[in-house]
Amino acid sequence: MENRITANTTLLNEEGNIINPGYATSMLYEYNRDAIKANIMRIKEWDFYQVMIDDWVLKMTIGNISYVAECSADLFNVNTKELFSFSNLKLFPMSKIKLPLHPDEPSDLVVTGKHYEMCFTVHENKKVLKLTAQDKKIGEIHVDVTLHIDADHDKLVIATPFEKKRHFYLNCKENYFNCEGSIQFGSRVVKLNDQSTAVLDWGRGVWPFDQEWFWGNGSAFIDGHQFGFNIGWGFGNLNHASENIIYLDGKGIKLGKIIFEIDFKDYMKPWKLRDEDNRFVMEMTPVYDKIADTRLGIIQMYCHQLFGYYNGYVILEDGTKLVVENMLAFCEHAHNRW
Repeated sequence: MENRITANTTLLNEEGNIINPGYATSMLYEYNRDAIKANIMRIKEWDFYQVMIDDWVLKMTIGNISYVAECSADLFNVNTKELFSFSNLKLFPMSKIKLPLHPDEPSDLVVTGKHYEMCFTVHENKKVLKLTAQDKKIGEIHVDVTLHIDADHDKLVIATPFEKKRHFYLNCKENYFNCEGSIQFGSRVVKLNDQSTAVLDWGRGVWPFDQEWFWGNGSAFIDGHQFGFNIGWGFGNLNHASENIIYLDGKGIKLGKIIFEIDFKDYMKPWKLRDEDNRFVMEMTPVYDKIADTRLGIIQMYCHQLFGYYNGYVILEDGTKLVVENMLAFCEHAHNRW
């Protein structure tokens, strides 16, 4: 039985360990950076947004892993493979770039540098993502995207301990179905529409140096319903809660362990994914492998992010089968030494 958190609770005890590992459908954990007892060089924090516009994908990240900070944005088409990439790294930012302590409370996260400014602004009822940059290869970059928040929609929050003391991961995943705005990378302009969706990956924690994980997420409009899912495994002690969940019209339906069949010698072969109770049964046929490989000395952040078409079904709480056909979504396999 997974441990569901239903009331506000302090995340860490005096030793810097999670007091009550588990999951919630809103951010009920109180994250306090000063309560961390591990070496400050081990703290990792990031806000990652991904927006899907038909077969276009926008990825934006502001992350601080203590010895390096990243400000990046990618725009690519999963079918034509057209790709634009902007990235800036800052060495040893430490606490100079402070990310918000809560994913939903009003805040302004701004990173500026020579010829660019990226800003994630959280309002009570929306989140605004902006980037203005001048890139030598791309030219002018302008991103202005608004993700509207429905306060009644569930999200997925997990507090996960690692075997090593004073190591933990607090994560919030939120799917969005009401998005608007425009994106320009050089001469390429992409405008959001009424089918555009997005996801937030909000992470705070102290991670072991060598760690791998799998993460998949997707959102779509199916038969007049807002359908989404989030799956993940491979990191930390998941005995208290997994990050596996499906959403229907904003209501979360929790899943247990994910069972997978993946050919690691050929990531482009179909991925078979199901939960232990066969309530989420999918096959993803990849069409694009977005490989990221960031290296800095002994540091490496390596990821295969596979975008593909999901086909299968989910079983809802009332026993109804919802068929999923050719839903464009992703699942990634990451292995970091960070």
